[in-house]
Amino acid sequence: MLNLAFLIKDCFKSRATLSMKFSKIFFISPLICLISIQFCFGNVPKGFEKIDREIIISTLEAQMKYDLKSFSVKPNSKVKVVFKNPDSLPHNLIICTPGKKKGGDKGQEVIDAVLKLGDKGVGMNWEPNGHPRILASSGMVQPGKEVTFYFKIPKEEGDYPYICTFPGHYQLMNGMMRVSAKANPISNLIYKLYYGEWNKLPDFSELDFNKTGVLTSGLFDISDTETNDKFGFVFEGTIECPKDGKYTFSLSSDDGSMLLIDDAVLVDNDGVHGTKTMQGAAELMAGKHKIELRYFEKGGGENLSVLWTGPGFKNVPLSKTLPKPGQIVVGMLIEPPAGEASIYRNFIDGAGPRAIGVGYDEGVNLAFDANNMRLAMIWHGEFIDGARHWIGRGQGFQPPAGSDVIRLPEGVVITELEQADSVWPGSDYRTKELDFKGYVLDKMQRPTFKYSRGGISITDKSTPLVSTSVEKPGAIRRTLKFSGEETSTNLYLRLAQGNFEKEKDTFSNSELSLSVKGGEVFAERGELRVPIKFSGGKSELKITYSWAQ
Repeated sequence: MLNLAFLIKDCFKSRATLSMKFSKIFFISPLICLISIQFCFGNVPKGFEKIDREIIISTLEAQMKYDLKSFSVKPNSKVKVVFKNPDSLPHNLIICTPGKKKGGDKGQEVIDAVLKLGDKGVGMNWEPNGHPRILASSGMVQPGKEVTFYFKIPKEEGDYPYICTFPGHYQLMNGMMRVSAKANPISNLIYKLYYGEWNKLPDFSELDFNKTGVLTSGLFDISDTETNDKFGFVFEGTIECPKDGKYTFSLSSDDGSMLLIDDAVLVDNDGVHGTKTMQGAAELMAGKHKIELRYFEKGGGENLSVLWTGPGFKNVPLSKTLPKPGQIVVGMLIEPPAGEASIYRNFIDGAGPRAIGVGYDEGVNLAFDANNMRLAMIWHGEFIDGARHWIGRGQGFQPPAGSDVIRLPEGVVITELEQADSVWPGSDYRTKELDFKGYVLDKMQRPTFKYSRGGISITDKSTPLVSTSVEKPGAIRRTLKFSGEETSTNLYLRLAQGNFEKEKDTFSNSELSLSVKGGEVFAERGELRVPIKFSGGKSELKITYSWAQ
């Protein structure tokens, strides 16, 4: 067993029992004994303190099968395998290298070596120790016991069979580990292929399938059909969510399709149509969930593509094919991961060609005009539909996807005025007074924008505020910090336009309520303005934008 570092753990009642177990293991395999003694009390092998993937495989009672028929892992990753045996017979789990048939022999060479052991096989627990095809092994696991072992995945991509070598078990007890850079969270992915002609998804449970198989890649794939028209697929597998949170699935198809999670319909893209994309989202707990995908192709072009987005990742493919440029797309919503923000840099309607959209998990969003240091819009609910630009980099400006959109003044935000009541300069496509320096993200992926104006450095960060109001969920607090040499005493910031009423320190109209700390707001020429006053080379304004009740 080359390049193998693993841990075997059994639950023993006492050290005496442990000693007896070790003596038996030593009689069978000195190598297994030495490694078992080194890690028998639960210590993780050196180098495996942090793993990339944990795989749990169990035998099925009285069925002579593994519960996991396939899974995928990335090359050079570190894997922990927990092998459970609730069955009444002993079983093992041996992971083999691909061999001459690139995994297609399902480890037959190892089985042939086991048969050659003859009478010695019993004493060797039916494992040909040292066989070059053995990558990792659990050892023989007795009924009701479980074993944990660790090993490093080879760098070579391919299909790696795993088998039980107890005589007579191999034909039913086998599976496939796919090593691929595109490894994904779907395991046990099985398909059924049907031939027929439909205008919408049929009840496949009432039909006889023409073909079935296992997709070791864990990717949805409709290529295994002998015709380009009049066929359907049903895929069933298990998808593993890494964290609790909101998960969004994008389903593109030509013709109809439907995605189910834990037997509940999440995305319905049924009917005869050209390639169309629909989305659905669900709050899912960390762990494994049943995933089912139904699809049919009546005629013309055929396509099936699936992507998912979740906490910490975006648009990860779950299918062999990806959406193509020029497709008809419906509802390709971009949503922030749980506890984080999402950034969308593209053409946004109302914020210009140099727009930066920020969607916060708290249910509030904004669009920022980088040309003029301008908070262009704020809105509630869904963030933005990225379909226009995400598929094929289409042209045009994308509006906000949510509701309660409040648009703020166009043009430069900061300027120098001769007097407080002077006319505000006209709108420029891009002001020459400010130099945009980009932005940095905090640990919650929230941006802080950076600018300079002459000898003054400016930072601009917006933070969502959670509201207890169900009708108007949340607000946005914008913090502007200025530092450097004060070049003018007549520097002003324009906040909003329109007719506002003042109550204490808050200015409100029919849609917006606004308050400022660090400066005294005044209304002039139908605008709200605030002077920027420096003290010790610094100035700070905290502006709170909320929706009027």
